[in-house]
Amino acid sequence: MTLALIQARLGSSRLPGKSILPLPLSALGDTSTILGHVVSRARRAACISEVIVATTTQPLDEPLVALAARLGVGVFRGDEQDVLSRFAGALTQAGSFQTIVRLTADNPAIDPAFIDAAVAHHLATGADYTYTSGLPLGTNIEVISAAALLRAHQAANQPDEREHVTPYLRRHPELFRLETLALAVVPAVAGLRLTVDYPSDYALLSLLFSHLGSDFSLTDPAGLPALLAQHPWLAAINADNVQR
Repeated sequence: MTLALIQARLGSSRLPGKSILPLPLSALGDTSTILGHVVSRARRAACISEVIVATTTQPLDEPLVALAARLGVGVFRGDEQDVLSRFAGALTQAGSFQTIVRLTADNPAIDPAFIDAAVAHHLATGADYTYTSGLPLGTNIEVISAAALLRAHQAANQPDEREHVTPYLRRHPELFRLETLALAVVPAVAGLRLTVDYPSDYALLSLLFSHLGSDFSLTDPAGLPALLAQHPWLAAINADNVQR
């Protein structure tokens, strides 16, 4: 069984509270928040059995916990900086899952079809860690075996290995079977920045969700590719933003 773990907190310095913002801007209701879209898209992947939001113990994140409860997903609260321990704790709380899909609450355009493709490749190859490439920033998928995640939790001792979950796995190919799954979308789509870190990131995604609807895919030729062909300036809205 496969567990989707969504990494989330509200303490963003560039766009505070971003995970609970409506998307698009005019939307109403819990399912139309940024976190709501991440949860909905994870649930639409056939391989996902359960979704848990892994957030912090900080009082600032109470609204996030309340929103997750209204969305009907589990919550695990742990250390703000040690996200690896947070994921290990969430996995232990969840019970008998062999596979984890790592998602973040600022990436609302993840494609369920690519989640399924990544998990299928991960299982078929017997990988410990699988990462997709070729997709827009904010839509690539990470898949981790439960055993590898717990081993990394026990062994990782560098600050960035604790904060970012997967660096220890990537740095130790002698210990883990690492797989990269190359996926393809049209070049105009591949070059987009579809994560929410800056206000201009939110502006672009608000326009896309408003025009294309909440369930748009990255590959439907009549959807996002056609919109970019008609309005190529959309890609410039947040093109100058620097990834953290």
